[in-house]
Amino acid sequence: MIALVLALFISLLVPCSATAAPDALRLDGPQHPSVERAKPELLAPLAGFQDSPPDEQRFKDASIVKPNDSNDIDVHYPVFGKVLIDQDIALWAHRVVETFTKGLSHDYANPRQARNELRASYTVSYASPRSLTVTYEIWTYTGGIHGNNDIITLSYDVESGQRLLFEDLVVAPDTALERLADYCAKTLRTTLGEDLDEAMLKSGTAPELDNYSSFSLFPAGLRVHFQPYQVAPFVAGAQRVDVPLEIILDAGPHLSLWGKNRR
Repeated sequence: MIALVLALFISLLVPCSATAAPDALRLDGPQHPSVERAKPELLAPLAGFQDSPPDEQRFKDASIVKPNDSNDIDVHYPVFGKVLIDQDIALWAHRVVETFTKGLSHDYANPRQARNELRASYTVSYASPRSLTVTYEIWTYTGGIHGNNDIITLSYDVESGQRLLFEDLVVAPDTALERLADYCAKTLRTTLGEDLDEAMLKSGTAPELDNYSSFSLFPAGLRVHFQPYQVAPFVAGAQRVDVPLEIILDAGPHLSLWGKNRR
C-alpha cells in the first residue's frame, strides 16, 4: 500500500500538459464538500493567512465521482474561468483518478473486502490578484490499519497561467530553503509538544527542495505543508507552518506575486 501511495503522489508533482480537454465534468456551483475525518489540532492562522471565504470565492466546483462495488472515488477541483489554469487543474485531477485506479492490482487487494477510497477536497487562497493556490487534502484507503492523508498544492501565476514551483517564487531558492528550514524547525519544535521527534524533525525540515514542495501562497507569505510522517509520528498528522514573507526577503522573492513592491 505504501508503494501505491508513493507512486501516486510522486507522479502528480510534475506539472500537467494543458493540451487536451478533460472528460465530461460535473459542475456543482461554488460550494464543495469537505472530506470528513479527524484532523490534527493546528494553531490559528497568522493574520494574512486565511483561505478565501465563501462570499469571496471566484470559482465553480467540478467533480469526478465514480462509486462502484469496489471503489469509492470522489475528487473535486475548482474552475476559475482561466483557460490554461483550468485545463492544468482538470488534467491533474483526472490524472489523480487514473493513477489511483491503475495502481489497484492484486498486490493491493483489500483483505477486509471494504471499498478502496479516493477522496479529494480543496481550499483556495489568493496572495494577490496575480497569484493563487489550490490546496488539496487527499485521502486514500486500499486496506490495512488506516488510510493515508496527503496535502498537495497547485499554485499559479494568474496572468500567464503558469504553474508555480518553489523555484519560481524567489531569485535564490537555496537561501530561501535555508531560511524556511530554520524558521519551520523552530516553530514545530514549539508546537509539536509530546509528538516531537528530533530525528524526524531534523530530516523533514532540512533545506531540501522535496521538503518544501507543498506550499500555499497568502498575502502575508507562504504556508508550508508537511505530510504525515515527514516531521513527526503519524499520530501527529500533517503539520503546517505559516511563514511571513519577511523571513525569506533576502532570498529575493518575486514580490509581484504577493502584490507588493520592494521599498
